[in-house]
Amino acid sequence: MNFIPSLASSSEISGVVELIPGIDSWYKDIGAWGFTLMKSAPVSFLHVVTTLISLTLVFFLISRTFHKFKPTPDAKLTARTFFELILDAIMNLLIEQLGSKEKAKKYLPLIAALAIFILFNNVFALIPGFGPPTDNLNTNVGMALIVFFVSNIAGIREHGFFNYMAQFFGPVRKWYALPLMILMFPIEIIGQLARPLSLSIRLMGNMFGDHATVAVLATLFAIALPAVMMFLGVVVVLIQTIVFCILSVVYISMAVSHH
Repeated sequence: MNFIPSLASSSEISGVVELIPGIDSWYKDIGAWGFTLMKSAPVSFLHVVTTLISLTLVFFLISRTFHKFKPTPDAKLTARTFFELILDAIMNLLIEQLGSKEKAKKYLPLIAALAIFILFNNVFALIPGFGPPTDNLNTNVGMALIVFFVSNIAGIREHGFFNYMAQFFGPVRKWYALPLMILMFPIEIIGQLARPLSLSIRLMGNMFGDHATVAVLATLFAIALPAVMMFLGVVVVLIQTIVFCILSVVYISMAVSHH
């Protein structure tokens, strides 16, 4: 099968993004770098543009929020307390799953970064004229692969390479259990490989479905029903962020566990 390069047409960009000055020529230039396995299938970089916008917003809020040390939290809900609530919730989740504060501190930056990144990108599903980058499989696979490698590397560092790989042969590792061990190994490997796929597709499917549903109802009905769907969309945005982070923590916990 040949790799067929194809230019991404600027007509694929829809909504507010196409109003950015110079986006048309930039999109064509970047699209020229892309390759696709399917003939005449252009490479889309719309999710990259939206991701850059969300990251710019996150970095701006963080720079304005944590530019100086404050020993006490703000008395009202601010950007600072918002980020601190996220960090506190994730820290408690990590301590509960990993069993110690020291281990939790190791993975707090990763899980917190994933939570903030996913949350801010999911929110674009609620903004007319935008689409969430998390409804694109490329975005989600990138995050899922990071979790996959971190969890397995953490398991190897905790148990040692051979002891960690021995776990893939099942709980019973005796000579009389050799047939079962041979059967368990490919099953465990498939299970490991299915984790990033599951994380990616779950997030993509839910965000794509939510965004599409709100968009369709907004064009077919009056304001009331889209408002209800918008509220449900907020719930989906939060739940999908939480689910991705919880599963990531669980995978890391399973890798480093001695049980």
